[in-house]
Amino acid sequence: MTSTANDIIIRPICQQDAHALWQLARQEGVIETTLALPSLRLEQRAKSLAELTANDHYMVAEKFGRVVGVAGLTVGTGRLRHRGELFVYVATEQQGQGIGTRLLQSLLDLADNWLLLRRVELTVLTENEGARRLYERLGFVVEGCRKLSIISQGEIKDEWLMARYR
Repeated sequence: MTSTANDIIIRPICQQDAHALWQLARQEGVIETTLALPSLRLEQRAKSLAELTANDHYMVAEKFGRVVGVAGLTVGTGRLRHRGELFVYVATEQQGQGIGTRLLQSLLDLADNWLLLRRVELTVLTENEGARRLYERLGFVVEGCRKLSIISQGEIKDEWLMARYR
């Protein structure tokens, strides 16, 4: 069956998504680019969803009733209230089909038109050229390189710090 962008539903995350997100984050092709560990337990994922606050805005992408992507925006507090931190990841077999773009666009709309954020930032492995290009298409710029920032695949790797301003 051929799918289209219309087959994708972007919706707020719910507690029932814990199992699907636990499986998604553990996929080869996904886990290497996230902060998840292979030892992450389902109970930990469910607990993290239960502990989301009013400053955590998470959306999932569903395709034919199956969660295939997630993105989150966490708004700062106090003197950091004007900015948010963003993340996104998409199931390995669904990458390159515009799902990450749709997830990010939904959160950037929220940031711009509902939360009035002035700055949205994220990090991305320097070797993840596809993700960097996606972020640049959405208005993000590279601010700098965080050296020896994250452990991935048995190495300590560098990340780009990227941000989008309004």
